[in-house]
Amino acid sequence: MRFNNALEAFKTNNFELVLELLSVTEPSLTIEEISLKGETLQKLKRYEDAMNIWNIAIANFGDQADFYAERGVCKFHLRFKSSIQDLDKAIELDPLNGYRYACRAYVRDKIGDTEGAIEDYTKSNELDPENDITLNNLGLAEEKLGHTQRARANFKKADSIAGISHLTDKYFKEPEAPMPAAKSSISSEIRKMLSSREEFKAFWADALKLLRIKK
Repeated sequence: MRFNNALEAFKTNNFELVLELLSVTEPSLTIEEISLKGETLQKLKRYEDAMNIWNIAIANFGDQADFYAERGVCKFHLRFKSSIQDLDKAIELDPLNGYRYACRAYVRDKIGDTEGAIEDYTKSNELDPENDITLNNLGLAEEKLGHTQRARANFKKADSIAGISHLTDKYFKEPEAPMPAAKSSISSEIRKMLSSREEFKAFWADALKLLRIKK
C-alpha cells in the first residue's frame, strides 16, 4: 500500500509527498520503494541525497545496472569524475541495452570526449535503431567533429522516425543562390532562428508545445 500511494504521488509530480511516504529508514524499504525514492530525489535535483540512496541500494540489493546508471548520473551532476566508472559498470551488467550506451555518450560529450560519445551513440543505435533522440544526438556529436554529411544523414533519419521529416526536409536542401537583399520579414527572421540544427530542434519543440501537439 505504501509503495502504491507513493507511486501515485510520483505520477502526479507530488514529489514531497513521495518522500514523506517513504521517510522510513532506508534498509526497511523494498527494492521498488528505494528506487522510487532515489528517482524522486533526482527529480528534485537533490543529487547528493539521491547518490546516497543509490549507495544504500547497491549495498542492500547487490549489483543492478539501474542503480549504477542512476548513481553515475548523480555523480555527473555533482561533477565527480567517477561518474563514468558507474556508467561503465551499468553497461557491463546490461550490455544489450541501448539506453546504457546513450547515457554514457551524453556524459562523454559533456566532458569533452566527443569521439567516445560518437562511439557510444553508434552502439546505442545498433541496439535500438528506432530511437530518434539517439540518432539526433549522434548527429550533433558528429557535427562537432566536422562530419557534416554523416550528421545530416542521421538528422534526416531521426526526423523520419519522429514523423516530422515533411517539415524538416527543406532544412536539408542545398542552399540556393543568394537573392538580392530584401526588407526583413517574419519568414526571414524564422530562417535566422533556424540557422543551426540545435536551434531548429528547440524551435520545433516550442512550436509543438504551443500547438499542444505531441510528437
